[in-house]
Amino acid sequence: MTTDRSLLLARCWNRSLDRRWLAIDLCGGDAILELDGPDQAPTQRPGAMVCAPLDAPCRALPGGGIFLPEGVLWSLVDPMNARLPWLLDSTDRLELEEELRRQAARFRRCQAGWQQLPPDLRESCRQKLAGFDPDLGSLFHQLDRRPAILADDDMEQEPHGAEAQGAAGSPPLQPQPDPASQPEPLPDNPEAMYSWFTSATGLGGLYGATFHPRQEQAQMARGVARALTTDSALMVEAGTGVGKTLAYLVPLAGRLRRDPRLRAVVSTHTRALQNQIVEHDLPRLTPLLEGRKFALLMGRRNYLCLRQRLAFDSRPINDLSESLQAVAFRLWLHATREGLREELAQHPLLSPLVPALFDAADLCLPGQCYDGGKCFVQKARQRAREAHLLVVNHSLLLHDMMADHTLLGEVDHLVVDEAHRLPAVVLDTHGVAVGNWRLEEIEDLLGARQGDSFQRVTLASTRLAAEGREGERAAGAAADFARASARVFRSFRQWWQALGRRVDQEVPDRRHRQGRVRVRDKDEAFGAFRGDTMTLLEDLATAGEAYATFARRASVLDEMSAGLEDDLAQLGQAGQLLGQLYRDVKNLATSPDENWVTWLEPGSAKGVRRLGATLLEAGAVLRRYWQEQERSPIVTSATLAVGEDFTHMMGELGLTRRRPATETLACPSPFDYGKQVQVLAPAHFPAPSAPDFGRAVGQVMAGLARSIPRKTLGLFTSYRLIDEVERELEREGMAVGGSSFQPGATQILAQRPGTSTPNLLAGFRHAPRAMLLGTSTFWEGVDFPGEELEILVVTKLPFLVPSDPWVEARCERLAAAGENPFTSFMVRDAVLRLRQGFGRLIRRISDKGALIILDNRLHTKNYGVTFLGALPVVPRTFADPDDLLDQLDHFFHRS
Repeated sequence: MTTDRSLLLARCWNRSLDRRWLAIDLCGGDAILELDGPDQAPTQRPGAMVCAPLDAPCRALPGGGIFLPEGVLWSLVDPMNARLPWLLDSTDRLELEEELRRQAARFRRCQAGWQQLPPDLRESCRQKLAGFDPDLGSLFHQLDRRPAILADDDMEQEPHGAEAQGAAGSPPLQPQPDPASQPEPLPDNPEAMYSWFTSATGLGGLYGATFHPRQEQAQMARGVARALTTDSALMVEAGTGVGKTLAYLVPLAGRLRRDPRLRAVVSTHTRALQNQIVEHDLPRLTPLLEGRKFALLMGRRNYLCLRQRLAFDSRPINDLSESLQAVAFRLWLHATREGLREELAQHPLLSPLVPALFDAADLCLPGQCYDGGKCFVQKARQRAREAHLLVVNHSLLLHDMMADHTLLGEVDHLVVDEAHRLPAVVLDTHGVAVGNWRLEEIEDLLGARQGDSFQRVTLASTRLAAEGREGERAAGAAADFARASARVFRSFRQWWQALGRRVDQEVPDRRHRQGRVRVRDKDEAFGAFRGDTMTLLEDLATAGEAYATFARRASVLDEMSAGLEDDLAQLGQAGQLLGQLYRDVKNLATSPDENWVTWLEPGSAKGVRRLGATLLEAGAVLRRYWQEQERSPIVTSATLAVGEDFTHMMGELGLTRRRPATETLACPSPFDYGKQVQVLAPAHFPAPSAPDFGRAVGQVMAGLARSIPRKTLGLFTSYRLIDEVERELEREGMAVGGSSFQPGATQILAQRPGTSTPNLLAGFRHAPRAMLLGTSTFWEGVDFPGEELEILVVTKLPFLVPSDPWVEARCERLAAAGENPFTSFMVRDAVLRLRQGFGRLIRRISDKGALIILDNRLHTKNYGVTFLGALPVVPRTFADPDDLLDQLDHFFHRS
């Protein structure tokens, strides 16, 4: 075996039509080599290992070399940052050479980190990969070689991997405030909070020379302090740039400091905001917290459970690919602090395994997870229990409300940020849906089917039988439960197939099988196979009774092994899921309820994917929670009002009809939109329903891509319109996706179903000239400051789809109550969505950008005035694409 092979990192250089490859020896200096292709090492480097970003397996190369996918390399040496960099090829040779040298510097840092790993871990990796073809032993030889001396610029780079993450299991690394920055004490009087926020010795004491007081922030902080002191509900609209997180975190810190018995929760929708709060804002406020602890807690499926870890470690390894995954998993486990799902979301080797590693009906088991500190789920929950201030997401907050505080514990104060997203999360968390995955969850707990039994039931029965007479009785009941569960599996599949045949009769055309179909009459929809429904419900009821008998007999056992305890816990969870499935099927197929809308989601070709039901109103649910739990929440967002009217979101958030009434506060953005923004709309443009609308939008986008060298985001309401615009761009000679092969040309990226949002974001941010065509994902929650986004194109006003079952049913209810559902619901909702979309454009006081709205309903419909009132400045019209380009050029070049 050759041990001193070169380790070449290769990237494609698109030189005209001759696709050449450039490479650098990761272990041998900064010289750039040329390759004919990733399968051909240069003659002066015989037997080289070539790493390239190709979707291909490891394989032998001519002359004794080895091809290695680049993702494998980074999975081994940089497990916490293994995803591939954005720039994988280029039309610019100098740019690509610079990127190769950056990756070589990265490798040198990672090589030094590899050699600091425990020797037994490195040896374990070697052994797991030994005996396969090709033999990767030479790769480990290269990793173990004395690394090249790190250059100064290498050392200045941000560290990767375990070095950047800290020791596994340690608390998150957080920026610490300057010890010399000690602000004056927080005032106890809420009225004095305004002065503290605008004082150089108050909030300014934390920020020093970078401090710039914001009157709007101080106004909000005073309102929040009042609400906390009086335990009153408060709704605050805080425009972009107000600094709302500090405006509620500082008063919360003061409240917790004054009474150490209190606990507070901050709930957000996006992980980005959670990271900002936990990693930046709260560490900065450490002097104000005076020892009060804070923590971030996410839902359990965001953390690796010890049970899933052990299950993965015990799986058989059949080939080199599976062995590489096992090694990558071991290295990630050594590096990770918190075992987070998101750390593996873009991992080259482990991302396909994320569902198996993190998704299960109930992960933690008492015998494995609750002791020893080895389960990431339990460690996260322990940190949360010890925290005075807990940051969560909306979904976890609502699950805690449903579980009567068993997840988060007692909470004295609640702040809901990004509150405009809370109603949608209510509908999602309280919704009901069934499909084949419900059986898969139960089988995951019971174990693989074995005739009329299941693997885990058989194992539990064997262990129970060894516990004496009572154990034998429990083992017999376990066998009865297994047989009843097996009948459920058969009857459910028969029922689901009957439902699928019914859907195929009603929706035979594949072109109409996208989206949800409303079930208006359950007797008509399910009557043809009522017998199958009744059989399923009877079998589910029998399984529930069998489980109850089993649980009763097992409960009399005094002591049991940890293995048996875990088996019983999993069977108990399976019993609960069977009971929930009985209630869901009964409600969906037989029980009418005017507060719900029932729907079907057909399969793409045939059958049915899901059957579900959604609550019509989130506000009623939240109102009940606020009342039953005596909660006075503080809710805030950049978009809560339509004009100066909070009525719509007040109802959606369940804050109407309170005594005392919910207070409202509007803190406008401090930005000078008159100078920073230009809003443009066409004088004449096809209506959104016109057949040539998509082509007209495409022509505008083509003109921007060709003539305006500024990053552009197009916001769409459907993938269909993106497809139409993409076809027009191609007719204009522009490539969408990938490299354009034209140096200096605009990189055009388009979102499609299943497209990775992080990859699109990375590509948009890194490309010097880029246009991104995106749907609902990009209307909110993404941050593009400065030159990262200067032109925003709204193709259509963001109305909800009127044919969606939930939208249709909600409008019918409003109409029955005597309201105009279009003006009181559809328009108000769309105005808030438009304001959210606009919020992507101006993120900083120095930003400058243009908003282009191509929907002519802004001027042709009566409700257009409502949208116009929501815009920061009055739109200017443009006559044609050339006039649009002229106005944009003048706007960006004026002083």
